[in-house]
Amino acid sequence: MPKIKNIYQDKKTKKWFFRAYLGIDENGRKVQKTKRGYASQKDAKIAYDKYMETHDFNKTIPNQLCSTNQMTFEEFYKDRFVKWYERQVKSQTYENAQFIFEKRMQFFYHFRVRDITSHDIEDWLFELSQTESRNSRKKVNGETLSKSYINRIRGHLKIVLDRAVKEGVIAKNPVEDVSSLPSENKKVEFWEHSEFQKVMNELKDDKIQTHHRKIVYEMLFYTGIRIGELEALPWSNVDFEKNTITIEKTLIYNTKDDWYFSTPKTKCAYRTIGLGKKLSLKLRQWYDLQKRIGNFEYVAQLDGTFTPPYSFANWLKEAAKKAGVKPIKLHALRHSHVAFLIEQNIQPLSIQERLGHANIQITLGTYGHLYAKSDQQVVSAIDNVQEGAILSKNDNLLPV
Repeated sequence: MPKIKNIYQDKKTKKWFFRAYLGIDENGRKVQKTKRGYASQKDAKIAYDKYMETHDFNKTIPNQLCSTNQMTFEEFYKDRFVKWYERQVKSQTYENAQFIFEKRMQFFYHFRVRDITSHDIEDWLFELSQTESRNSRKKVNGETLSKSYINRIRGHLKIVLDRAVKEGVIAKNPVEDVSSLPSENKKVEFWEHSEFQKVMNELKDDKIQTHHRKIVYEMLFYTGIRIGELEALPWSNVDFEKNTITIEKTLIYNTKDDWYFSTPKTKCAYRTIGLGKKLSLKLRQWYDLQKRIGNFEYVAQLDGTFTPPYSFANWLKEAAKKAGVKPIKLHALRHSHVAFLIEQNIQPLSIQERLGHANIQITLGTYGHLYAKSDQQVVSAIDNVQEGAILSKNDNLLPV
């Protein structure tokens, strides 16, 4: 059955639903509407089309289109770019980009596309650099948008104006004359293995809830998979004989009633990962324990529903504080896995395959600085070889 944009099937109930993107609210947050319970994909599509007819975002009114020379950035974006871009990328990528397109680029909305200059873009980038960071979970006074995020926004503007060039609206993309901001060389955060064990010791196995959290954290640390990949992992993709798991999808969790499965971003993200005997045994113990509660399809389920990723993040933070270890983000357990592998002298290509990176440049670009720590091991190995060679040669030297 071919996939239809914005139409999804609930794997549990087998019913169909649609997710409509309606723009952003006054606080800059995405506004989406999800409606469930349709018997077929066709019914969901009909309902979606009917729903979107009442919203300007999905309308095309030919009489209101300006000529190419007079077209504003907002008109080009909404009337031309959106329809093209939606067909080019995955639905999740499209939805994630909407905030940047509709919030961060409002600076240009009233510009005619042909009037946008490199100086305008430089002014816009400066304005972004003075913009306070939007973070709903923690407020840090004076914290502004990071350079890496601003460069990401710049990249999205380039995509829009590249399309304008393609359609003959402008002759050249002015973004090409504006350099990216210099990178901040921000190092990834991670835990040493000893720190992770110290935090795990705070999670006693006397309650099923803590057992549940512990197996989730251990799976993330020792496999390097993402939380979305773990939550979307069915027991059918766990091979206890070979001690492996197979990653085929990821969970996109918005709310308790608004979640769906998405396919990995690249072919390399489809992968089979070895667990080892000890982790496989722990996972088997969790399987047996979970069966006492109910017959659940997915590894990380406790009551038949999906636990919000931010809940796992908060519990991890609490455990770290109790253990006297500096808290890290939940995703940093993936970074910790890489640091652990590097510590064990695992080759970069093996790490790339395990993480599901599309190429080795992504792996080295993100984690290359961690190899500096292992350089001492290289130096020691070189010294040991040379020391042995010198001693064996000196044995044959005659005294002067």
